[in-house]
Amino acid sequence: MSVGINLRPWREELRQKRQKTFAKQAGFALIAGLLVSALMWQASQQSIDSARQENAVIRQQMAILDREIREVIELRDKRTQLLQRIDVIQKLQQERPTTIQVMDQLTASLTDGVYLTDVRRNGNQLTINGIAQPPQAVSNWMRSLSTQPRFNEPVLRTLNANESATAARFDLILPIQGGAQ
Repeated sequence: MSVGINLRPWREELRQKRQKTFAKQAGFALIAGLLVSALMWQASQQSIDSARQENAVIRQQMAILDREIREVIELRDKRTQLLQRIDVIQKLQQERPTTIQVMDQLTASLTDGVYLTDVRRNGNQLTINGIAQPPQAVSNWMRSLSTQPRFNEPVLRTLNANESATAARFDLILPIQGGAQ
């Protein structure tokens, strides 16, 4: 019988075969790892891009809302101004009859020889400057004023008569009854 001796380096071939198998598996693992890494990187980039787009949309909406807020503030300011104007107009409308009555009664009470040079209204009183010829005409006019329903008792502040006593400058305060402030 003959014994067959295997002279082939089977251990070496087995080791090379295992090394090739390991290299193939390592290569596949490397390719799979790179592929998974690339997919994860791409997914993260898409996530970042979508977040940026959402942020851009949010910024645009915020800009629109800021403009609308400014418009609302401007409209509120205009509304406030209009309400103030309406109040002023209403006060003037309420005061109109009083002013007309005051002027009517003031002119109706004038006596001969009294000439008004300045009439100013401050709230519920009139400040009146004028000239009287003769100076006694001022007292007659003040009595006439006190009989008018719109006026309280007049207060004479100054009466300056010249030396010839034919004319006098006067300054008096005339309170108004029931007038608007």
